[in-house]
Amino acid sequence: MAKQTNSPDDWRVLAERDMSVAEHLARTMVPVPAEIIAFHCQQTAEKLLKGALEKLGEEPPYTHDLDELCGIAEKHRPSFASISSLCSVITHFSILPRYDRGLSLSLTDLNIVMQHTKTIKEFLQKEIPEMFTV
Repeated sequence: MAKQTNSPDDWRVLAERDMSVAEHLARTMVPVPAEIIAFHCQQTAEKLLKGALEKLGEEPPYTHDLDELCGIAEKHRPSFASISSLCSVITHFSILPRYDRGLSLSLTDLNIVMQHTKTIKEFLQKEIPEMFTV
């Protein structure tokens, strides 16, 4: 697998695009494609965490596991423990929506996933504000 060479700004822009897609799908599609929206939420959180790791001087590993990414960040800043449970909820949506035809996500659960993703972003905006300075 090729080495990832995104800058923190690249990761942030990619994350913002994923979240924009998730929000657009949630507003405009009927029925709401909850599993696909959850996938984009997971991608948002993953890319934000990878950008944070870059800002912390750590090269992000090639993984979709938010628990792993959060754990690496937590070694640099223990405050990342406050979002670890959110990461655990969201991490499952990196693969499942694409391959598990039996997956069914309620709108209530989807709203939780979307809120967790926004909370992770808000945490990072406070913890590493320079990551969001354009």
